[in-house]
Amino acid sequence: MIYTLHPELAPFVGKHYAKAPLKVLFQGESHYLPADYNHKVGQEWYERSTASYGFTKEALAWLNTAAIIRHDVIESSYKNPSHAIYRHIGGVYGAVFNKGDYPQALEYIAFSNYFLRPAEVSGESIVVAGEAEELRSFEQLRALENQYRPDLIVFVSKKAYESFLRIAQKQQARGLLSKARSIPHPNTSWWNRPISQYEGRTGKEQLEQILWEA
Repeated sequence: MIYTLHPELAPFVGKHYAKAPLKVLFQGESHYLPADYNHKVGQEWYERSTASYGFTKEALAWLNTAAIIRHDVIESSYKNPSHAIYRHIGGVYGAVFNKGDYPQALEYIAFSNYFLRPAEVSGESIVVAGEAEELRSFEQLRALENQYRPDLIVFVSKKAYESFLRIAQKQQARGLLSKARSIPHPNTSWWNRPISQYEGRTGKEQLEQILWEA
């Protein structure tokens, strides 16, 4: 249903995902729009199509993670700071599995944002509207897991991971829970800073550990 209304939300799936040494579905937090659209998208998002909002071409591009990873990361020589998350993920995956640098390694992974609605404010964390909205995101992840059969689901958003845990534990979704892992967002300082809960490993080292142990 959500992709019928909002096809741009479809996940990025690398060209070689089907034959990846480890199939990993990474989960970000949410999309957001340019500041001109702050507070202009609410719960009606789940009933209205993207086209009905009349977004600018720029705004539409901000919603399309698959196109961003494909055209602005893999195929682009410009290293946009806001897209460092994908370069970091790809770099670690490539190093662990000997799949080259991030442009090559990203072809072996899948990525989508957990929350399906854009955040209220550009660049800010989404304000989730209770359990009903959490359930929408959980059910969409369940559908993605059924479609792409990842070996692991790695969250790069604490808010998304905690939301997932609340619903998954209530529903006793043991299969999904067994696949789920969490790391700090790769664009934060925790990517390169030792973290006590990871026995002194950095966020980057924690992702390496997760991939090695799988």
